[in-house]
Formats: sequence, structure tokens, C-alpha cells
Amino acid sequence: MYILGFETTGPICSVALLDLDNPNRIFIVNGKEPMSHLKDLTRYAKILMEDEGVAMDGIAAVAASIGPGSFTGIRIGVTSARAVAQALNVPCIAVPTLDVFRLRSDRESVVVPIFNARRGQVYGAIFSETKDVLAPGPYMLEDVLAELKGYMVGKCSAGCAAESLCVVFYGDGVDAYMERLIEFKEASDFDIEFAPEEARYQTADLVIQYAADKFAKSETCAVEELLPDYMRKAEAEQKLEDGTLKKLREEKLARLMAGN
Repeated sequence: MYILGFETTGPICSVALLDLDNPNRIFIVNGKEPMSHLKDLTRYAKILMEDEGVAMDGIAAVAASIGPGSFTGIRIGVTSARAVAQALNVPCIAVPTLDVFRLRSDRESVVVPIFNARRGQVYGAIFSETKDVLAPGPYMLEDVLAELKGYMVGKCSAGCAAESLCVVFYGDGVDAYMERLIEFKEASDFDIEFAPEEARYQTADLVIQYAADKFAKSETCAVEELLPDYMRKAEAEQKLEDGTLKKLREEKLARLMAGN
């Protein structure tokens, strides 16, 4: 039996299969065009299953990365996973997107995934092998860096040699805020790396590895219980709530009335 997993929260969609009888057997298809989720996701799933000879009744559960990330991408992934799971009459597995980067902490001292939320904001977390230094959530980038610096300074004070401490950043926030991250790196005494592009972003193989552990613990959910986790409101919703949208409309109307 297999877990089918979808990843659509980033710029590239991907689909993966994991063999529950042999969890080291993972098959994946990664998209080549940015933001082609709606066009390619189910097509990739069909191609992958056909190529690997996996029948529809061989799927034990469908996993989806539920966010944070691209609001549109999250909706596409969750909706597609629900539709497939309902058609196959199998449970779903909700996979928090930032949490999958815990799988990287086996090889690095400290893992820092950051997703671009614009205007100096990120969805981020700080994971070490033994603890969550900063729980997944929406933050200002500067707050994440301050928390990271405090933790690393504390490690040095506890006797760890600075040159033995390694921090690796992941996610599209690296691309968006590279200049600031380089400044932070140059001002730091410990080793800071930016994950190479081929390993920097969230992909479906991480989704199903994380999902396999949840499946083994019976942490599945019904189709209707698989829900997005945006972590914050869409920009339009926030503007509507705080009155900004109304103000912008009034200003636009005033310009129109004035003939501008």
C-alpha cells in the first residue's frame, strides 16, 4: 500500500508516492513551471501512479501540505487531496508545511525554514535536533533572526565552539531576503549556510515522509477535516477588517469625481 502526497504551497508543485511496506521507496514528480499547480497536479499524480504500476486501490491515504505558503496553492492542494481521497474512500493526512523541515535537522545543527510573506514578514520556524527553538508561525524576519542569534549565543555560552555550530536556511524567504541574510551571516560568529536550490524548497517527498510517521500513529483525518492553515489572513481580508480597503475605495472614488 502507498501514501500519495501533494505539495502545492510553494512555487513548484510536486507529487510523491511512498511505499508503506518499504518507506525508503519514494517516487516523486516535480513540476518545471512555476505556479502550474492547477494545470499539473492531478496529471502528475496519474503519470506517477501509472509509471510505478500503482493501482487506485493501492492508495492507503492521501497527504497534503496544508500551509502556510501561497494561499492559492494551498487551496488547490487541499481541494485536490480531498477529491482524490473521497473518490478512493481513504483517509487524509494533514501535513504542516514548515514542520516537514524538521526532517532536515537530522543532518544540520539548526534548521531555519522561512517562507516569504512580503513586507519584511515570513512564515518561519527554528528547529534543532532536540527542540523547537521557535515554533512555526508568522513573524517579522528581524524577530526570527533575533531569536536565532539569542539561541546561538546561548549555545556558545554553554560551551559549544562557534565554528562547530551550523545554521541552514530553507524556503523561498531565502531568495526574497538574501541581502539581509548575507548581512546577518557576515555579522555572525557561527557558520550560516543557505540550502542549495535543489534542496531549498518544500517538496512532496518531505510531505509523504512526514505523513508516513503520522499514518503509523493513526493520525489521519476524514476528508472534510482536511483544512488549509494559512496562518494569517489574506491581504484583502486584512485590509477589509482594519478599514484600509474602504479608505482606498473612498480615495479612488474621490479621484474619479475630481476627474483624475
